Amino acid sequence: MVNMTHTRETTAGQQEMLAVRYRRRYRLCQVLTILGVIFLFALGSFSLIDGAQVLGCILILNALVGLANLYLLKRTGNVERAATILSGILFFLSMSLIITGGKSNTGILWVYPIVAINLFINRFWPAVCWFGLFNVASILLLFTPLSVLLMTSYSIVEAVRFILTMLALNSICLAALRSEEQAYQTIMQLHADDIRQMAYYDTLTGLPNRWSFKTNLERLLARAKKDKQRIGLLYIDLDNFKQVNDQYGHEAGDRLLFKFSERLWEAIRPTDQLLKPQTESLARLAGDEFVVLLPNIKEPLDTSTVATRILNIFDGGFEVDGVTHMIYASIGISVYPDDATDPAKLLHHADAAMYDAKHNGRNCFRFFTQKIADTLHQRQQIEKGLRQALREEHFSLVYMPIFDCKNNTIVAVEVLLRCQSPELEGLGPDQFIPIAESTGIIKDIDLWVIDNALRALVILRKEHLFEGKICINISGVELLNERFPSHVKNLLEQHKVPPQNVELEVTETAFVADDVTCLETLNALNELGVSLALDDFGTGYTAFNQLIHYPADCLKIDRSFVNDLFSEREARNKMVMIIQNLAKLYDLRVIAEGVETEAQMAYLRENGCDWAQGYYLSRPLPWNDLLKRLSA
Repeated sequence: MVNMTHTRETTAGQQEMLAVRYRRRYRLCQVLTILGVIFLFALGSFSLIDGAQVLGCILILNALVGLANLYLLKRTGNVERAATILSGILFFLSMSLIITGGKSNTGILWVYPIVAINLFINRFWPAVCWFGLFNVASILLLFTPLSVLLMTSYSIVEAVRFILTMLALNSICLAALRSEEQAYQTIMQLHADDIRQMAYYDTLTGLPNRWSFKTNLERLLARAKKDKQRIGLLYIDLDNFKQVNDQYGHEAGDRLLFKFSERLWEAIRPTDQLLKPQTESLARLAGDEFVVLLPNIKEPLDTSTVATRILNIFDGGFEVDGVTHMIYASIGISVYPDDATDPAKLLHHADAAMYDAKHNGRNCFRFFTQKIADTLHQRQQIEKGLRQALREEHFSLVYMPIFDCKNNTIVAVEVLLRCQSPELEGLGPDQFIPIAESTGIIKDIDLWVIDNALRALVILRKEHLFEGKICINISGVELLNERFPSHVKNLLEQHKVPPQNVELEVTETAFVADDVTCLETLNALNELGVSLALDDFGTGYTAFNQLIHYPADCLKIDRSFVNDLFSEREARNKMVMIIQNLAKLYDLRVIAEGVETEAQMAYLRENGCDWAQGYYLSRPLPWNDLLKRLSA
């Protein structure tokens, strides 16, 4: 792909340069031919009037050929042919002037500009050919028995002076043409070099990019296979890098990445020369992701020495422009041929090991292991199952009633996702949703859930006179999806559902403090008229004073706090009361999740909780059971 792109862009650049040159030569041929035709007709007419019949006829004949050439140039745009014909006319005209001598034997003086023009309308090598042809013909006419063809006479001094002057003039013209030719070639080469740099190297750090790295990896693995060597691959991802961009701006983030690339190169070429990296050993794949290739290692554990050096870069933070950023690195390591022999698999395995490092505390490195391989295989199976479930409609919904704490009436229904795909047998949403989020499939799943939940709400309102809310869980990924509010709007309009009867739930842990896109998405959803609920509230890191910035309508108390209502741990059993007081302060509705006992329900009712849900009140119900429950 890169080679094709590189060739296409380079060719486009060359074509642009050639187009400029073509337009210049086209205009030059056109103007010179027009001027020549006018000039030749005028001189030809004067010559005929003065009785110089031969010269007059020659000039007018050349003018007519010039007119024909001008027509062909206009009709076909063939500059090369036009230049060749024009050169022939000028050559014939210059030879005629030498033979006839022109008026009062001054024709030879017109030969100088004519020959110069003849050279400049051509490229270098055709001009050399015309130069050689003209000089050979002139010498034959002036210094050989062919001089009998001359209709005038020249002294030996005039002939020698003419030839020497023409040689000097022609040499200057050819030198100018050669310089122009070289200038074009230089510009085109510079353009090609720039395109190559852009195609194969990262513009920020100057390191090889993803495409260049893949080429280097394939070449190194082929060499390692031949020489029976090991190659270590380190996949590096910077932790907390997004915070640098958010707090200090993208320019600060770019400077950090540039400085890290310099420090990274120093880390992999230490003075002890344990490993001997080459220029292509480093690459920036994308964003804050880098890779290091360690050729010809003796043992897989040799890579840990380099990984440790890289982690040491971040000891005490990473300083850029006087600011210390608390960023770190997660590193995944795979080894050829121990872990994989295919370049793509080797990179994929190092990537998987890097994610394992992230999930195990960050700021560390992990080798690719069989356990990671099994986890990777499971993830691939789940991803396959999710795509199949979307394609073959293996998803379904169950419905969790939500009750008013005062009178135990059903005031809302939360839809919960289930999947019957054979690939996902035995797996619940808590297992497949994270993978759906990491692969991007969650966006299609969310739209499927909203679409089907709204269909259900339409039936509940029309056929069962249900006036409550339908509560729909959405992924935190959607908070960074600028197109999500418009999708929701389209579905609301399609099903003609009142927005106030729809509540979207997002977990508190999905909120990103001060994230502009997140707030804009929430505000856009709020403007649609739907209500917004913070699910699992109290388990995240939302500062209480940040609630005023979030357009939330409801707080859902996490089931763990409801379960600890009568716990001996005072800090835990007071959380429900704290959240309820907080909700009253911000005029928010409160829903308690996970109510499983009568005592819990009584406590919530007595302390002013608005709504509740849990197995004590009702389990999640299939559609038909929900309708029976509503009828009852």
